[in-house]
Amino acid sequence: MLNEADHAGRLIEELGILKDVEVIVVDGGSSDTTQTILNDFNHLKRINTVASRGLQLNEGAAVANGDILWFLHADSKVPKGWRELIEETLNESGAVAGSFPLRFSTNHWLLNLFGTFSRINHPLFTYGDQGYFMKRSMFHKVGGYKNFPILEDVEIQCRLRKLGRWKKTQTTITTSARRFIAKGILRQQLKNIAIVSGFMLGVSPVWLSRFYRPEDYDVVRPAAQFASLKPTVLNDSESRNGRFTRLPFWIRSWSASFLAMLGSLSFKPRAR
Repeated sequence: MLNEADHAGRLIEELGILKDVEVIVVDGGSSDTTQTILNDFNHLKRINTVASRGLQLNEGAAVANGDILWFLHADSKVPKGWRELIEETLNESGAVAGSFPLRFSTNHWLLNLFGTFSRINHPLFTYGDQGYFMKRSMFHKVGGYKNFPILEDVEIQCRLRKLGRWKKTQTTITTSARRFIAKGILRQQLKNIAIVSGFMLGVSPVWLSRFYRPEDYDVVRPAAQFASLKPTVLNDSESRNGRFTRLPFWIRSWSASFLAMLGSLSFKPRAR
């Protein structure tokens, strides 16, 4: 997490204190009151590291002792009976990992539509805010998350699906709609589609991170360090495993150039 004072305490209280369940919090250098709030929960395992989503997720998994790993965003609201839902889903034949369909905290017809699409069990409709869960053995078998600034969730999902079945529960998990509200619902979703499409075409997530900046309330800006990088296709280390397809170099280069053109556009919402 990073600067999640408005959500961290509520999520930890929702998870509760359960036998044989570890709650591990990995903070990426929060500058708000997140750390002070975490001090009220003595049962937590806490790790402080730099702000990098792939790195933070791996750091948490490294100290986990359970057979099942559940990766949650701090602004999530978990469903009742989440433990039983996860265990039942992973006990299904051939299941190696899974997630929840999504519900947004704000009631809007477009957000409700996006939530409906999240029920589709396909990589294009499955992302980290849906609460990935998996057998720890499978997590280590694929080598964990890549240290990407964004899209680490899409990348690991591709590799996991090669090992077995990805399952989705019928029960939803709720996530904050704050980014959509701040940027504009349709505008933000179109930008998300463009980013994921660029990644699938072979554009580097390091370069794509310039289009997915933290919100204004984030003091620390982990994506800022990548903003000056030129568009590039995936290098060897990024493209070695888990991609949907192998496309000719000229197609990937064209997609990078197209996104470079988009980089000149402003994605900030209109002043109100």
